[in-house]
Amino acid sequence: MLLRFEVGNHRSVCEPVELSMIAVDKDRTSTRQLEVLDEKALTVAGIYGANGSGKTNLIDALAWLSHAVGVSLRAWEDAIPCDPFSFAPGPLQPSYFGIELIAGGVRYRYELEVDESKVVSEALYSYPRQRRRILFERDEDDLAFRRGTRFTGGGRELITPTTLVMSAASRLTEEIDLVARWLRGISFVDYWPRGLVPAEARLYRPGVRWSRHGWDDFLIDVFDEAPRRDPHDSSVSTRQNREQHRDLALAMLMFADLGVQGVEVVDDAAGSGRIGRRLRLLHDVAGDSRPLELGDESDGTLTWLGLIPELLSALDEGGLIVVDELDSSLHPLISGRLVELFQDPSTNRHGAQLIFTTHDTSLLDCLNRDEVWLTSKRRDGSTELTALSDFRSTSVRRSTNLERGYLQGRFGGVPVVDQYRVREALGAARQG
Repeated sequence: MLLRFEVGNHRSVCEPVELSMIAVDKDRTSTRQLEVLDEKALTVAGIYGANGSGKTNLIDALAWLSHAVGVSLRAWEDAIPCDPFSFAPGPLQPSYFGIELIAGGVRYRYELEVDESKVVSEALYSYPRQRRRILFERDEDDLAFRRGTRFTGGGRELITPTTLVMSAASRLTEEIDLVARWLRGISFVDYWPRGLVPAEARLYRPGVRWSRHGWDDFLIDVFDEAPRRDPHDSSVSTRQNREQHRDLALAMLMFADLGVQGVEVVDDAAGSGRIGRRLRLLHDVAGDSRPLELGDESDGTLTWLGLIPELLSALDEGGLIVVDELDSSLHPLISGRLVELFQDPSTNRHGAQLIFTTHDTSLLDCLNRDEVWLTSKRRDGSTELTALSDFRSTSVRRSTNLERGYLQGRFGGVPVVDQYRVREALGAARQG
């Protein structure tokens, strides 16, 4: 479970900012008690702000860190593809990332500083019984592990100036690997760090969201009634799991009110799915069930369909799912229901979390003040991140109509349009 994420000197973020998933208003059923802390955690965070204020750059920073843990060992040989703030005064400073999380019932904190040529510093700490314990600390070439550490494989010699210790975690210790797998396992729906495109991304057409599961194959496995053709494929390991996933996936489709009443898997050697199978949705047409090919479905239907594998995985395992522009191609009512899935303990029994950016102010009716974050642009072009709950109690209370207050500009985070200049420019264009 994510507790906090910090980033500094990455894209439009110059001075470090922090996104916290620690609840401020704790007496709500949607918050989750943390056994390792005397705190409660949030399962939802929505980030609002004007275009160009840095919402997506916060998502990019978290995606960058997750991706770095996964690929630095095999992909970073001579340089680190960091993306520092372009307008920083003075000499270039390292980019900083810090994340605090709970994995395996233990709280961990991972910190990383990098520049284009090397890992400047890196450290991982655990907090069993609320006391800090060093798992490893690194200062450029000086690397020290906790005394008495026994490695599971020869991973230490794999660590180069441009390789993260966390990338070699599977060959180090089980505890370090646990945190590394948590970081790699964050789900970014239709988003990867700028300039990095996953080879396995397969889009039906522009506007369709991609998920790390390869959502068509995943759902084909879920909805296929026939026995599995590959007995070694464990993506849906048992018939019971398959049936549970099938029921929940169909409920999600119907809950989105897309006119879908079922799903069928068609065998077709020319199909794009696993082993020549493809998926079709069944629609209720005047009381009759009619199939429709995925290529003919709306972007909204396909967007929701592409989210389902990520939702199933997160809700099943208590994972973290991150969506940039949640409202893109989704009706506001569907977005609102998605948020409620994560807030409701009856549908989110394992503390799964959803972080999203959006312009949809109607979602503010679904959010508490500590679940809302605002980005704004400083005069130097850098991003400022503010928690709505940090505003004075006279400005925002728990009972405040957040949507109305936001649209009125009481909390910032809204675009300022100089209508006079727009009218003047349009007038000049007409005269020209």
